[in-house]
Amino acid sequence: MIDDVLVAIKNAEANEGKEINEAMNEIMTTDEDKKQDFILNSASLRETSTITEKNHLENIYKICELEIVLSSSSNDFLDFANTLKIKNQINQILETEAPIKKNLLAKRVLAAWNISKLGSRIKAHFEMLLSQMEIKQTDKNEDVVFWNSILDPENYEGYRVATINGQKRDAEDIPSDEIANGVKEILNNQISLPKEDLIREASKLFGFARAGAQVELAMRKGIETAFHKNLVQEKDGRIVIR
Repeated sequence: MIDDVLVAIKNAEANEGKEINEAMNEIMTTDEDKKQDFILNSASLRETSTITEKNHLENIYKICELEIVLSSSSNDFLDFANTLKIKNQINQILETEAPIKKNLLAKRVLAAWNISKLGSRIKAHFEMLLSQMEIKQTDKNEDVVFWNSILDPENYEGYRVATINGQKRDAEDIPSDEIANGVKEILNNQISLPKEDLIREASKLFGFARAGAQVELAMRKGIETAFHKNLVQEKDGRIVIR
């Protein structure tokens, strides 16, 4: 009897040690898994952060800072002697800001001449200079957009949301091609959205917290362009990427 008791005690002690070892192994394994998950999650966060930062840097809108022209009046802008200077300014802007809508291009040039209003004479002269330069241009949704020699309107896939200082273009100054490309990017992440939701998301993407009348109109034109370019399609009342 005593021998049986001693054997039972030894077995219990052995099993207890085994249970303790198993418990310790389970704890260590769990900790290791958690550690591994943390490492993987951290790497994923770093990768996502890098991608986001990369996209942000690629999407920064750069404004062409023209040298201010010292002029006595707006008549200097009309002077034939300044024709070459104005054309050079236009090319500088296109080099930096294309694609750019005609109205914004005019604003940039006139600002360098301290001209705040596009009067009839100034507008006619500006239009004449543009026609002489034979700049590559597109006309979508009644908006004329100018391109530089490097960009191909048919294969343009970019969009720009703001400057490095957070400045943004007015909604009506953003080419619909850019908004269309932004819409495609949104649907790459969201899969599909109803049109009204897509308008709100596109507005946010281009820096507009609230979609006012002008903002909404610009986003709708961009979505129309996305359909025209076969970037998106409508299925069951929702817009999806092609």
